[in-house]
Amino acid sequence: MKIYLLLIDHASFFFYSDESEASREKDEAVGDNSQASSRSGIRNWVIARYDRFKSAWQNADSGALLWMRRSWDWLHSWAHPDEAMLARLWSARGVDLHHPAARHGDFVLAVWKSYLRQQWRRHLVWFFINGLIAPFAFWLFILPGPNLIGYWFAYRTIHHLVVVWGINRVQRGKIPTVLHPIAALDLPIERKDDGRMSHDALTGAGTRLLEHVAWHKRPRGKRGRSKAPVAPPRSESQTAHPRSDTSVNG
Repeated sequence: MKIYLLLIDHASFFFYSDESEASREKDEAVGDNSQASSRSGIRNWVIARYDRFKSAWQNADSGALLWMRRSWDWLHSWAHPDEAMLARLWSARGVDLHHPAARHGDFVLAVWKSYLRQQWRRHLVWFFINGLIAPFAFWLFILPGPNLIGYWFAYRTIHHLVVVWGINRVQRGKIPTVLHPIAALDLPIERKDDGRMSHDALTGAGTRLLEHVAWHKRPRGKRGRSKAPVAPPRSESQTAHPRSDTSVNG
């Protein structure tokens, strides 16, 4: 699983995994695990069933299923954009953490571990909160129409559990983390003329990159929309510790 440490400017950053690469990584994992144990076989069966359901869900173009999908997407708009990355950790074989070459590896690894600890605590809290609400929300089935609220809290309960499980596997070393210093990552993210955010170090399509930047900039107030500044000299980069912006949401 490829994760990038991307600079917004020289004071803040965020961890990012390009969702456009997720399908390719999953296909490679399935191919490599074709002769895995029965436990891995069960996991692949669950993933295959989920993929079939997801395909039917995304291709719905009318009726109640379309309405539910739009409502579901609206509910997801309140979630942290990095949740998709964290949810993929549980099935990852390893983490390739690409970071600015000017940042020392020990510092990057310490920041990564600190980020995981913070996210583990946050998702654990929300796992218990949603787990307590879910049974009561399911009683709404007596109302006409699909019980979207009940499904949502049940889904969020499972989602937070998957994130906690995945992070715990990384923290225990079950999923190894390998650092990859990349000189191109010394430069911050840039905004293109068409408004899109991009970075030359990304090999994928940069899915939801603009959403990630907007989310992490929000707590710090509105910042300029001009082109990101040029990276500082290497001596300054080694001493300037970037800061990750975080907030709480269920």
